[in-house]
Amino acid sequence: MEDLVIPEDLNEAFKMHKGSEAYFLSLSKSVRKMMLQWIVLAKRPETRKKRIDEIARQAAQNKKPDNF
Repeated sequence: MEDLVIPEDLNEAFKMHKGSEAYFLSLSKSVRKMMLQWIVLAKRPETRKKRIDEIARQAAQNKKPDNF
């Protein structure tokens, strides 16, 4: 987690939302870490997917998810 590796499923979501990866990478290290941790802490696969989709969708609009 410390090296802020973007999981493959998040990378795939970024590809579907133009500009989302650039925005995500522009965020501070601490915010990116919190978002990645939020994904990892999901207990169910559906929850993980929902969180990833929300991060990518909001990032495409230059926004952070409401939780952040």
